[in-house]
Amino acid sequence: MDAGLAHLRFPIVPACLLVLAANGAMQGETAVPQGGGLNNPFYAFNNSMRGKGHEAPAEQAALLAELGYDGFEGHALDELPALAEELHERGLKVFTIYFKVDIDADEDPYDPRIERCLETFLKDRGVILTVHLHSKKFGPSDPAGDEHAVPILRRLADVAHENGAQVAVYNHARFWAESIDDGIRLAGKVNRRNFGAAFNLCHWLWKEGERDLEKRLDEIMPYLLSVTICGADGGLDAKGAGWDRLIQTLDQGSFDNFALLRKVVGRGYEGPIGLQCYNVALPSRELLTRSMKAWKVFQRRFRVEDRAPR
Repeated sequence: MDAGLAHLRFPIVPACLLVLAANGAMQGETAVPQGGGLNNPFYAFNNSMRGKGHEAPAEQAALLAELGYDGFEGHALDELPALAEELHERGLKVFTIYFKVDIDADEDPYDPRIERCLETFLKDRGVILTVHLHSKKFGPSDPAGDEHAVPILRRLADVAHENGAQVAVYNHARFWAESIDDGIRLAGKVNRRNFGAAFNLCHWLWKEGERDLEKRLDEIMPYLLSVTICGADGGLDAKGAGWDRLIQTLDQGSFDNFALLRKVVGRGYEGPIGLQCYNVALPSRELLTRSMKAWKVFQRRFRVEDRAPR
């Protein structure tokens, strides 16, 4: 390892643990966010636009700015430079990049162009690589793949660290890192301060159903770098449900996203909140407008509740 990265060998002290200590948060109990309010940046997933009528980066950035989003998710590296330029010109941010890693590959387990992106137009902008991990040798959540994945993820985390970026394991149904437990386990083994886990609502519901949410948030919180939400039908029967039920506009579905946000923010999470839009059969403008209205309702409810006497 390069001498300049030697300090990264020491055990991580996750930032969220420091926040939890400062807030006095207790197991199974939601603390009041410092300063009150829902102040996390809110951004849209790239799949809110693809195939939905807004394909050019300038059109995408303009619509996001018009509707009040704080930024966007990066996806294809071919279009990322132009997209980032359009977003930055409007004061918006590339919050995350949905990024593939193949843990079976001996050479180029991930697209090496990401290094140039991080070194240039994304340098020190705090982008998070949300890595979806794939394997044909190992089944979903098989820890036997860790010995292959960990060196790759350490190398990626070190490159990200040099350029002010972070890396989070993106839990995804039927992929190798399928459960939030995979992100937690890998974060401990990779052992880098800028490496953690994501909580993706739709994939958590698909894997587990709406069960033990408080406990699961307590477990992932020390490593949490990314949170994504969407309208969804919750309950125990959400486990294994179709994406038409688990991914909807934010104003739809039985799952209580406001309660989730209170729990996440109350535990000290200050990072971005992403809007998952996969397979929502609406034009971009409509789905993003409806979801932003729901987000603003959540913000108003936060303000009202945080002003109320306790």
